Amino acid sequence: MPPAHKDGRNAALYPPLRRRMIENGDWDRICARLARELNESGWIDRFKDRSKEMARAAEGTGGGGMSVEALLADLLPRVEADLPMGVRQEIIGVIRKLLERQIEFT
Repeated sequence: MPPAHKDGRNAALYPPLRRRMIENGDWDRICARLARELNESGWIDRFKDRSKEMARAAEGTGGGGMSVEALLADLLPRVEADLPMGVRQEIIGVIRKLLERQIEFT
């Protein structure tokens, strides 16, 4: 799914760039690096803990639990805000370098 762009000007660039990144293995390398960095920072453990807490709390309300979609909708803004800035900047830098090699910016 393409990222949200405020003005939509880059939305057309996303699919072909992602396809190219997948074809040459860059996508997998970036994903692996992101996963490693998030794990090392403890972010993944915090995400798991929050998920479990929210699911248990929903079960305890007597409503029969919470759908995965509802859990994600409630959880994603919190965990995105908790994303370590250093990890975010590092991955953005990796992507920026990759794009600079792929595209001429004017």
